[in-house]
Amino acid sequence: MSNIDIINNDLQAGNQFIATKWDQLNRSVDMFFTNQGSLTSENKSSIFAYTSFTKSEGAKLITQYDFQLKFDLPNTTKKLKIVIEKQQDEISDVLSDNAVSNNKTITKDGKNFTKTETHYNAGVNYFLSQSKYFSSFLHFGIRLDLPLNPSLKLNMEKVFKTDYVNIGLLQKFILYRQEGFQEISQLSFNKKLNNIFQVDLINSLVWSDETDIFVLRNNFVLSQDLGNEKSLSYSIGANARFSPTFFYDSYDTSISYRQLLYNTWLYGTLAVGANFPKTDHFKDEKFVQIRIDVFFKK
Repeated sequence: MSNIDIINNDLQAGNQFIATKWDQLNRSVDMFFTNQGSLTSENKSSIFAYTSFTKSEGAKLITQYDFQLKFDLPNTTKKLKIVIEKQQDEISDVLSDNAVSNNKTITKDGKNFTKTETHYNAGVNYFLSQSKYFSSFLHFGIRLDLPLNPSLKLNMEKVFKTDYVNIGLLQKFILYRQEGFQEISQLSFNKKLNNIFQVDLINSLVWSDETDIFVLRNNFVLSQDLGNEKSLSYSIGANARFSPTFFYDSYDTSISYRQLLYNTWLYGTLAVGANFPKTDHFKDEKFVQIRIDVFFKK
């Protein structure tokens, strides 16, 4: 298990609003088919469900499943939108391998924490600015836990398109009543080499008031379009921490094959790879994963 599987325990992040940051879900669901040259914000209702079976070397079979819902109401005004959704926490999405859904843990004060929870959310997005390559919004909402957990989020996203490479900047500030303050910073580079290959370099830095630890992930992904809704993805990741000093504590690599199995909504993925945690002297921990996704988008 990678130390990015050792990273997000106490980093319980807010639940990202897909209404204005759909590229995160695209990377985990259908990034192999989009080949978009820029980060694209979409406001659409959706249903997403998956089940996966992961077998790591020397470990038991792990079965995971999740159901995510986003109900996007028509704009109340030009700048105001009501959103109701259920999804995983935001920092988990940012720190995960694009090919594999990982549980993440972090060690603090000798204790291990693991949080990969999903939550229902209800709130309002107030759009500060919207254009083809820049968007910013404020979100006022409540996570429907017991007790209720109000939140305030500021999201800013900018894309610089050049002839050589597209550069994406993302900054999020999140304040939860229960977990406190969190932030996510992301710098990404995207280049479509031709009609078959696309490369992405994604650098993500997160911080949580709950842990007071900065975590960095560098992820390089090469996507290969095989045609007819089939694709291969090659991923290499490096995971670093800033406490007690800056150091890389794990690496991971994976190859995944994804195919549309039926109509436009049923996907299948087979992924193989290995994690290299520093805690085990970077000895490789091989894994294989089979995953089925159901994805409806209005």
